Amino acid sequence: MAGNKHSILVVDSSEAFATILKEGLEQTGEYRAVVACEGEQALKTLSAEGFDMVILDLGLSDPDGITFARTLREQYPTLRMMLIPLMGEDIPPELADLDFQGVLTKPFFFPELPGIVGEALKRDVKAVKAPPVEPTMAVQPPVASSPAAGETAEIEPGIETPQDQVRVSINKCIHQVNQIMAGLAQEIGAEAVILSCGAELLAHAGRLSRDGASGLAELVNEHWCTSVRMAQVLGCTPSRFEQSIDWGELIVYSLALVGDVMLSAALGATIPLGMIRHSTKSTADKLRRIIEEK
Repeated sequence: MAGNKHSILVVDSSEAFATILKEGLEQTGEYRAVVACEGEQALKTLSAEGFDMVILDLGLSDPDGITFARTLREQYPTLRMMLIPLMGEDIPPELADLDFQGVLTKPFFFPELPGIVGEALKRDVKAVKAPPVEPTMAVQPPVASSPAAGETAEIEPGIETPQDQVRVSINKCIHQVNQIMAGLAQEIGAEAVILSCGAELLAHAGRLSRDGASGLAELVNEHWCTSVRMAQVLGCTPSRFEQSIDWGELIVYSLALVGDVMLSAALGATIPLGMIRHSTKSTADKLRRIIEEK
């Protein structure tokens, strides 16, 4: 809170409507409001300063409001949220389990706005619990029958490369990896999210079978190897691998965690690439953090 004023971030793709909300709040003298018209701008604003609450219009388009509401709750678990559903509609069932503190329906009377916001600010944010992992989203450790998987699970004293360290760390925290990757698959509606080292599948989530996920890991590795060879031919140092491949109705986006340890997502081409990159990079950062802790 700045002085005696509550700080409110208004996130709405309509700058005109967001500005009206801002002015309606500030004219009471009880609130300080800031406007953001897209998700990326809102996240930058939140990282730069603290707010007591975010008012989010679910009509947001990049990313969509439902996805961004979940992103906010995940990244800012103690932040109060007020949602604005689409005109004449209720909160969509996809957000029934989301912890939000208030709803601002359209149309509404502006004299009522400060009171509605004030009531939402009185409500506490509940403790966030990790969602249960559906069986179809389960991430499994490397199978014992695989020689490579068996080796990495048992030769910790002989670790020589960062990739070996990642393998061992993943085995130690596979339950957390399971939840994080399943969360990404659900957030962006991916057919598959995989974690691979070279052509070896370390973990997977989504609707794709394990055999299919293994095949995807091999394809991702082929593109990684091509990238390395290209850098060698051109006489330059390969940068951290990041690539999106468009295969008709599908996109495969891959991002290197370390070396040739890749996090990849395969999903419909209708999902904006910016949203895919943001969500996948956020997940990669979480995986790096838990791996580094092990």
